[in-house]
Amino acid sequence: MDIDTLKNIATIAAPFTKAILDTYLVPKFKELGKKWNKDQLLIDHYFESKFQDYLNESFEKNAVLNTIAYKKRKVLLNDVYLPLNLICEQNREEIKIENFDNQLFEETNKILITDTAGMGKSTLVKKMLISCIEQNQGVPLLIELRRLSKSKGIIDEIIEQFNSINEKIDKQFILDLIKRGDFIFFLDGFDEISLSERAFVTTDIEKFVSKARANKFILTSRPEDALSSFGEFKKFKIKALNSNEAFDLLKKYDNHGVVSKLLISKLEEKEVFQNIEEYLTTPLLVSLLYTAFEHKQKIPFKKHVFYRQVYDALFETHDLSKGNSFERDKYCKLGSDDFHRVLRIFGYLCLKSGNKIEFTRDELTTTIQKAIDYCGDLDIKPSDFIKDLLSTVPIFNKDGIYFKWSHKSLQEYFTAQFIYLDSKEKQNDMLTHISFHPNNKSYFNVLDLYKSIDPVGFESIVTYKLLNDFLDFTKNTYKNFSGNEKLARQQFCFNNDIYLINAQPNTKVDVAEFVFNLMRKQFNNKYVPMSIMLADDTNISNIKTPVVDKPYKSLIQFFYKQRADFVYRNNEDFKKLSVNFKLPKNKLHKVTDRKNSILNKGENFKKTNDIIRFYSSRPNNIFIDKTKAEYIINIINSKKEKKSNDDLLDF
Repeated sequence: MDIDTLKNIATIAAPFTKAILDTYLVPKFKELGKKWNKDQLLIDHYFESKFQDYLNESFEKNAVLNTIAYKKRKVLLNDVYLPLNLICEQNREEIKIENFDNQLFEETNKILITDTAGMGKSTLVKKMLISCIEQNQGVPLLIELRRLSKSKGIIDEIIEQFNSINEKIDKQFILDLIKRGDFIFFLDGFDEISLSERAFVTTDIEKFVSKARANKFILTSRPEDALSSFGEFKKFKIKALNSNEAFDLLKKYDNHGVVSKLLISKLEEKEVFQNIEEYLTTPLLVSLLYTAFEHKQKIPFKKHVFYRQVYDALFETHDLSKGNSFERDKYCKLGSDDFHRVLRIFGYLCLKSGNKIEFTRDELTTTIQKAIDYCGDLDIKPSDFIKDLLSTVPIFNKDGIYFKWSHKSLQEYFTAQFIYLDSKEKQNDMLTHISFHPNNKSYFNVLDLYKSIDPVGFESIVTYKLLNDFLDFTKNTYKNFSGNEKLARQQFCFNNDIYLINAQPNTKVDVAEFVFNLMRKQFNNKYVPMSIMLADDTNISNIKTPVVDKPYKSLIQFFYKQRADFVYRNNEDFKKLSVNFKLPKNKLHKVTDRKNSILNKGENFKKTNDIIRFYSSRPNNIFIDKTKAEYIINIINSKKEKKSNDDLLDF
């Protein structure tokens, strides 16, 4: 792409944004001007110009990509975008996203797109946003959710984006404008909200969506338990790339040049492809693979080696504008290993701060200084290190007043390296803390990378604790029960806290809302992520089963995706079960091992299990195999004993 095209993006955008202004906003401005008794000249020259400026800037910002694969070179999104396929979780329908597609909103105006690291959620949002402008589909507003907090709600972020002069008046004016519809809100990165702010921001989003319900909403996130709060959103996942799509993406990085041709020829070798297939399923890993290969023309099979090669490529990158032999000096004068050491500590500090990946300059300077101080033997300025992060080792991007990791997975790589190399005697505690944290899904990429670095240590700490906790649970619960149904119940209850309720509200209130409110009272109105399964329950006596997932459940799912042989999925279909079970109306009954519980008396024990089976959806119906767990625990104990008796360290 030539430099003139980049310079003229705003000019290209102008007719598109003017059409949106004339179609959706000007009529509302005139209507609201009368209501607010505002001077029409003020509306014409202030509000109209504010919105057009915002739309032009939004188009200009999102029409350009600045990614690691391009070594800080800016490229047009439309030149390199590979259409992604969304799969509806409910009916498995597939929709290819080539532009803004109203097919997504045929059933609802609220869409949730969830998937794992690097699947292209943010790039998809960018593409849909600029297509929305080009196709005159509505007024797009992109809200980066990581910027929200207790002190900065979603409306405050919108006002800040418009850079209004008189906030008090403009805020209500814009609220009135939004309530009239035709806006498309892209709520990007729910998983990037600081954990300490998560409960407040979730409530703020829910209230905003309710008040602005005449508009369309697209929410994106990695999988998070807290997303259960958005049960009315239609859920989609991004379909993994196939090898042909990955190869097409590689060709885009060098415009069908020599590097992509050589890399693809190597990937097509059977042995290489079998070892590297995972790297070809997500746009991020494909781009990092290209970066790593361009640097060394070698394909690493282990994930942490892969990320290290990407880091080396960025650290040692040459300034091609000055010839291949010119390598920029680092402002901080550090070598690769010391620079890596500061990044490891900095990455961990980000995790410790609630997975923070975006900073103001002051916040970034303070955190970098902490990382330098922790090293103890480095005399460098944070300002120089920040210059390097933005230019000579381009791991960070600058977005207005904010500085952020170019991708969250890089922060997670350095965090995993810190836990392995720098945490010393705290290593066990750190791994245990993030593995069994109530929101452990937020740390799964760190765990995946750590497992690649130190598989033996991971097994002896994380795998061992999970299986040992499970075996302890089976040993110490339901002692007064026996038979095949006992283990089934233990497997259910190890994964979740489960409740049964014969929900028959006296008013016309929604049943799910009624059950949700009862659960909130159960937890004294504290914020607890929960799911309430909705299905045709006439065959099971109108009983609902609200569920609160334990950290064990998501960790078991993590191991299932890792293809661990001690977990398995129960693929039986229980939707045809018929259970006649009379429970008192509108009373929550927690599933426990109390012998006198109504859920455990006589044949009610199996009936309770059957109702849980009825609601257990197949994708989440994953359990630990007790026999294999016992076997693996014995293996790990044998390894530990052998290591303790090893005389290698005797001197």
